[in-house]
Amino acid sequence: MRAKTSRLLAVAVLAVVALGGPRARADAASEADALIAKGVDLREKGRDDEALAVFRQAFAKSASARARAQIGLAEQALGMWVLAEADLAAALAADDPWIAKNRAALDGALGIVRKRIATLEVRGAEAADVYVDGVRIGSGAGPFRVEAGRRTLEVRAAGFQSTTRAVELPPGGVARETITLVAAPVAPAPHSDAPSGPGGSSAEDRPRPPADDTGSGQRLLGWAFVGTGAALLATGGVGLIVRKGIIEDYNATCPGLGVDQPASCDDQVSSSRTWLTVSILTLVGGGVFAAGGVVLVAAAPSADGGGSSRTASTARLACAPSGAPGGMALACAGRF
Repeated sequence: MRAKTSRLLAVAVLAVVALGGPRARADAASEADALIAKGVDLREKGRDDEALAVFRQAFAKSASARARAQIGLAEQALGMWVLAEADLAAALAADDPWIAKNRAALDGALGIVRKRIATLEVRGAEAADVYVDGVRIGSGAGPFRVEAGRRTLEVRAAGFQSTTRAVELPPGGVARETITLVAAPVAPAPHSDAPSGPGGSSAEDRPRPPADDTGSGQRLLGWAFVGTGAALLATGGVGLIVRKGIIEDYNATCPGLGVDQPASCDDQVSSSRTWLTVSILTLVGGGVFAAGGVVLVAAAPSADGGGSSRTASTARLACAPSGAPGGMALACAGRF
């Protein structure tokens, strides 16, 4: 009794499934028709992007030739020529009453689309990937259906240099391009530090290129400072000599300070004071430049990259003014 009941239950389930299958397909087709009607309405309003999305939803519900034809027509309106050709051609190849009724219009649309497309053949790319305007369209020599016009063709293959060129694809015609793939350069193998064999030398024994002298710029600047300081010191010394000569002329021809004297004597006094000021400033500036330059040279890193062993801490430089008869001088002494 129990076995008979089980058989009856199984037959009932099969009956429900058998009746539910056609009904489900009918429901999907009905939903697809509603979506197609919605898409057509959107196209009439000029909203082709939205219509294309709705037609694709209809095709997902029920893969009918009518839905695919509507997809192709929307793609044509949006200038998606290659996709439109594929979808319209597939729809026209189907045995469908709606397609038969509208074949003339669909054939006309397909003809317009094909006038915007060219066939591209790439000889020499049998083992390569082919890109047009940066988009991969396939691999091998083709033929490929590509939107007509001036395009950028690129061929890529493992182990070869990529090849890029501009191509002109004639509307409704065929373009043939021949590509010669060039092998990519092979990176040199890294050198081993191990000895090369009997009598061979290791990496430590081989001569090494000289290290970069990272302190050369600092030393050059330091010597420039030293030169500038020496020039200023020389100028200060010359100024003191000139002042001394002015004072000697004054003592020989003028009555001295504190009494009335000619204008020329007053000029000599003013000139001697000016030369004294100039000499002091140039001597002090020269000492500062010279000292700074010596410190820069002494502290510059050495060429071996380990830093200079002659750091500023080992340099000693001292400058002090020293009086001299009729003038002033700056004496400097250093130790390194």
